[in-house]
Amino acid sequence: MRKKIIFQKCNFNNIFFLFYTIASFIDIYFESKVCLEESETDDSETKYLLPRQIINYLYISNLSDFLAIIPHFIRKRLVKKKEENIVDEKSEENSDENSNHSNLIYHDYEKSITKKKEIILYCAFVIILDFFEKFAFILYNIIYPKKSFYTYTFGCIVPFEIIFQFVCSYIILKIHFYKLQYFSLFLNLGIFIILLIIDLINIIKNGEFEGITYCFYGLNIISYSFEYSLGKKIILYGFISVYSLIVLKGLIVFIIIIIFSIIFFSVKKDTGIVIISLLKNPQYIPFVIGKIFTYFFANLFSWLIVDRFSPNYLPFAFLTTEFGYFLVDLIDGIEIKWDLYLRLVLYLVSAICVIIHNEIVVINICNLGSDTKYFLDLKVQSEELFANTDNPEIMKRYDSFTEMDEVNENSDEDKTEN
Repeated sequence: MRKKIIFQKCNFNNIFFLFYTIASFIDIYFESKVCLEESETDDSETKYLLPRQIINYLYISNLSDFLAIIPHFIRKRLVKKKEENIVDEKSEENSDENSNHSNLIYHDYEKSITKKKEIILYCAFVIILDFFEKFAFILYNIIYPKKSFYTYTFGCIVPFEIIFQFVCSYIILKIHFYKLQYFSLFLNLGIFIILLIIDLINIIKNGEFEGITYCFYGLNIISYSFEYSLGKKIILYGFISVYSLIVLKGLIVFIIIIIFSIIFFSVKKDTGIVIISLLKNPQYIPFVIGKIFTYFFANLFSWLIVDRFSPNYLPFAFLTTEFGYFLVDLIDGIEIKWDLYLRLVLYLVSAICVIIHNEIVVINICNLGSDTKYFLDLKVQSEELFANTDNPEIMKRYDSFTEMDEVNENSDEDKTEN
């Protein structure tokens, strides 16, 4: 094939990426703009760090999960209606047949029970990972109560997210990597190393943020990377939908949060008092309500991306979120430093790598695209065309290939005889 770059056809499900981007940008707006006006003293600012983290990452995120009950019941009703229509159609067909005939249906009950047990186990892991994903940021402010959770825009975090999500999909979902996927993976690894070196230089030289922050980001990334991969495995079994999984996750995590709150606030009563004062403030109510809805839609569309595609498509979400934070920083008048342009270019390269990894764009250079789905489908179509055709013009195209196969087989036989 002469084409070196091949663009795949767009899918209607790609609209979920647009919806996620919109929800994510609105969520970032609420995070950065709609907040409680507090005193400008350092003591007041540090006093609100931990309470805000608990409200945002535990209470608001957990309450947003319960909004999935609405699409859950809508889907349940639509499925039930569809099943009733199928039953009616089958009953009409069976009425025309002989009443003495009966349909025999075989169910492997042991296999079904085993799968259900595996789903329960996977659900337990997903719920635990979901809690640790949110708790990572809170843990930072518990250990460092006077330090804000801050990192550079376009840092090494997102490339690490991309790499770890690819690795989790490879381990848990057994997604095979071919030449194009390995090329994308190692290119992202190189980008991660470059950005990590730049970040470490800035940390040591300027000391603008704490390097220990990356450890807590690592806990967060590892938690939700495994969570999405295990969630995809649960969905593939077909016993549970995305909406049911979100609601179930919200119910169990709600119990864990209550237990955590009772234990934590009995030790640190001051934090509980500050949280109550925040929630009582009328100015904070719109922020809480807005965050509940924006977090719900961002979370829902991320899970729908996992459902309709795979967790390997989530890096698009990671990249768009980072660009959203960058736009907010530009509006706030961020100081542009020497390394920001390099970071931006590397992120654009990383986005291209994600597109290549998921075969949205196939590169036909140095035989990189030989194992992609696009070329394998072309090969199957060619073989079917050759097998079913009687046209001599079409058959001539494959004469050289068959002769080459015969020559290779004869050469292999000669080698074995010698």
